[in-house]
Amino acid sequence: MMHDPPHPSEVLRGWLAELGLSVTDAARHLGVSRVMLSRILNGHASITADMDVRLSQALGTSAGFWLRMQTARDLWEASEKARQRAPIARLSQPVAA
Repeated sequence: MMHDPPHPSEVLRGWLAELGLSVTDAARHLGVSRVMLSRILNGHASITADMDVRLSQALGTSAGFWLRMQTARDLWEASEKARQRAPIARLSQPVAA
């Protein structure tokens, strides 16, 4: 059973706070709009491959670090939704002729 992994925004907010960076300053440094970074930080947008590369370069994390965190969150949310709907039956394999 999967646990409830954090949205990458929770980790990123803490990281930016430790660095003393405002959203505006961080967005400028990353070369993205303040609105885009704000949407990520508030959990309204997902980390993209491009943002992963930008964050990895700026924060010294490995490539894929932020995407793996986003994927874990997305999979958990999808699993929770799947529990709320009727199960999907497994497709059977075609019979060879």
